[in-house]
Amino acid sequence: MKTSAHVPQGSASDSLMLQVDADSVLGVYRRMDEKVRSMQESRWTATRLRSLPACGDDPVSRDAVTVFQPKVDAIVGIHEDYLRELVDARERLKQAAQEYGLIEDENAATLKPTTPPYSGPLLER
Repeated sequence: MKTSAHVPQGSASDSLMLQVDADSVLGVYRRMDEKVRSMQESRWTATRLRSLPACGDDPVSRDAVTVFQPKVDAIVGIHEDYLRELVDARERLKQAAQEYGLIEDENAATLKPTTPPYSGPLLER
């Protein structure tokens, strides 16, 4: 069964969605979620690299920052783009799992009954 999550969106996750079915979607979603969480946790280190200080006050150290900072920014940018692709793929997998009926959507999962629980005589048995 194909879901609306399987419709090509012109993104990197299109090829992933072609390989996913009801039997594999939850396992792939879990692995993708682990990878996204891991990358998000390590982003703080990359954020610190956005402002490399000069090693010293000499002209070579000051020039090194000017030369290397764009390279660092480019590397961090590539990783941020990759993380966005992973998040997109994870969300599509989640949507497919919801459409397969394997997980509830977040709104349904947070619904709580508004009536008090039944505590009548049948419950005591």
